[in-house]
Amino acid sequence: MFAFAYWEEASATLYLARDRAGKKPLYYCEFNGIFSFSSEIKALLTLPWVSAVPDEESIYHFLTFNQLPSSMTMFKGIHKLSPGHCMTITKGKTQIEQYWEISPEDWTSSSEQEISDTIYRSLEKSVDYRMVADVPVGAFLSGGVDSSAIVALMSKTNSNPVKTYSVGFKDAPDYDEKSFAHRIADMYKTEHHEVNIDAGDIANSLPHIIDSFDEPMADATCIPIYFLSKLAREKGTIVVQTGDGADELFAGYRSWLQYNRYYPLYHIYSKTPSFLRKGIAGLINETKDEASAIREIFSRAAKNEELFWGGARAFKESTKRTFLSEQFNTSSSAFDSFSVIHQYRKEFDLLKRKHSWLKDLDWMCYLGFKFQIPAKYLYRMDRLGMANSIEIRCPFLDFHLINAAFSVPAGLKIKNNEPKYILKKSLERLLPNDILYRRKMGFCVPLREWAGDVMLDYMDEHLKSFARNTGIFDEKGLQHQIEQIRRGNTAFTNQLWTIYFMMAWFKKWMSA
Repeated sequence: MFAFAYWEEASATLYLARDRAGKKPLYYCEFNGIFSFSSEIKALLTLPWVSAVPDEESIYHFLTFNQLPSSMTMFKGIHKLSPGHCMTITKGKTQIEQYWEISPEDWTSSSEQEISDTIYRSLEKSVDYRMVADVPVGAFLSGGVDSSAIVALMSKTNSNPVKTYSVGFKDAPDYDEKSFAHRIADMYKTEHHEVNIDAGDIANSLPHIIDSFDEPMADATCIPIYFLSKLAREKGTIVVQTGDGADELFAGYRSWLQYNRYYPLYHIYSKTPSFLRKGIAGLINETKDEASAIREIFSRAAKNEELFWGGARAFKESTKRTFLSEQFNTSSSAFDSFSVIHQYRKEFDLLKRKHSWLKDLDWMCYLGFKFQIPAKYLYRMDRLGMANSIEIRCPFLDFHLINAAFSVPAGLKIKNNEPKYILKKSLERLLPNDILYRRKMGFCVPLREWAGDVMLDYMDEHLKSFARNTGIFDEKGLQHQIEQIRRGNTAFTNQLWTIYFMMAWFKKWMSA
């Protein structure tokens, strides 16, 4: 992990670079002929020639994805250096180039056992490499496959008990995975610590979490990570390993199963005449609600768009327009969030030309690695870890293991309807089957049940001034969204966090 700048005096040249996966941030801007860079936007905003002006296109895309493409920020004129890229500034000229891209091998002729063994050795080496530190190294342990594997491998090479950290939710068994974490902690004799939080803890933590981010982070998983990071620091652990990245690299999401099944039919259907696809999409739009997956599939086919959009969990294109102001809708009429997906797809197609065995499932993994991981998972971990002065390391995102993951044939990533099949097979030597093959819970939070009223009250209090001061949002349209949330529609839980965080972020950084 790195983000660095190097000044070469002799040639008056500045070099900047960011690590391959995007573990560390690097922001830059150029105003009034002055080039500035930092690891945080808030530092750039202290400069007298830099202003906090919202970037309209970024806001539009954020409302679709809850995150931003690798080079964009919410501030006009401030950019991120993309992962795996470097930058040169000399004599007033700026050049950005990609220095690293995924480089898989063709393993289609390798046996399942050979691939399983290779993946295991790669992960083992990656974990061992990240044990190098002059302070104790601990681990976040949820009891899921990925964090359990990390703890198991750390314990194998560590003479002292590994410090492990878990979070639990009082009186919320549907969200609590403590029993699985206990199982692994007992199995590998770790020094286990846990924090159990309740509704009051979540409500009280929200302002502190928002203060940790200078860009919106519409992911409620920030809440348990905040408490885990705080606990680790209190117990004297400065470096922590996590299981982040495995689900994207090895196709670990059950929601991906249906996309994997749909893609062959989607390709066939996309070749039918355009007028027919548009006609069918129009009929389905009249009979299905906006959240319908079927409606979305036929709509994308009609517009020649990619089927899989990865982390587009927030608002549909049509829904966004209902709560954006008339003025913003006019000025942003040319914006289309598919452009974000299209750019990543073009990059993947270039990779596929070199490695013809790559399949649709590999595209899904590629989008997860290039978009979801740096913009969401690594961003939240870095900020919340740094807010508590701990360093978070991600063994699954070692670039050797990344290349290995993309070398695994798609048929071994999902096999017999089992997500992350080959990774789980490789870990059977470490973990029991009831850990490996239990249904994935995800790192979820009882957000609506515990903090819903607090967040809704905040929205009600600030809605009118928020809409007026930003000029971007329509008060009545937002009120409609808030009413849907208030009625208890669980499909709107993510929208609750998105709107709340957006309003609180604007208030802090844009004085809205």
